Amino acid sequence: MAVLVVLAGVLTGCVSVNRSILSRSRMTAPVPRDAVQVYFADDSIPQHERIAILNARGDESLTNEGQMIDRLREEAGKLGANAIILDQLRDPSTGERVIAAIFGGSAQRRGQALAIYVLASSPPDGT
Repeated sequence: MAVLVVLAGVLTGCVSVNRSILSRSRMTAPVPRDAVQVYFADDSIPQHERIAILNARGDESLTNEGQMIDRLREEAGKLGANAIILDQLRDPSTGERVIAAIFGGSAQRRGQALAIYVLASSPPDGT
C-alpha cells in the first residue's frame, strides 16, 4: 500500500507546472487540491476573479490526463484559487513522438488552465 502511495506521488511529480500571475488580490490561504473545482470553457462559470494562467507538461509515457488535471488543481490551490477553467489538454503530435524516439527524448503532454477565485457561493447554472 505504501509503495502505491509513493509511486502515485512520483508519477504526479512528473508533471511540471509554470504559472503567470494575473492578480495577487485573492492570493490567500492555500486551497486543498480536492476542493478546487474544474470548469470547462463552455460551462456556465459563476462570477470570478482571475488569479493565474497555468501551463503544465509531463512525459507522455509517465502521465495521463487525470494527473495533469490534478497538478493544475494543486498549483491553483497553492495560489488560493478555488477553481480552474481547463482550456486544453494536448497529447504530443506524431512528429514529436518520432523525434523523441529517434533522439531518445520524451514526448510531452501539455495542458493549460486559468486559475480563478469563484466569488459566488452558489453552484453554476443556479442548481
